[in-house]
Amino acid sequence: MIRACDVAGALGYAPCLERGPGRHGISGALFTYFRDPDGHRIELFNTHYQHIDLEPALGWDLADPKRADQWGLPAQNKWFTEATPFTDVDLTQPEIRVDPPTLERFLALANDG
Repeated sequence: MIRACDVAGALGYAPCLERGPGRHGISGALFTYFRDPDGHRIELFNTHYQHIDLEPALGWDLADPKRADQWGLPAQNKWFTEATPFTDVDLTQPEIRVDPPTLERFLALANDG
């Protein structure tokens, strides 16, 4: 993943890299996110997510910062508020409302301390 970021930067694609490299908290996968030429957010990751039916099922708390990242900075607010528009599809708000751990909040707390 680091090599992919190095190559992208050397080829002039650094402005397209949006987030990462980092490590997802739930799966442990290394990730990098970038925008393709059409502006769509694309994820590169180094391992598939493991799906196991646990009994009882475990739930994720969407506001828990450990859910998203084991290391690296939190995502920007736009990460949680932007969506790719599709022709003839209306954008709708999600049913579940959370106050996600954003980079903006992280930096504000760091500056207050």
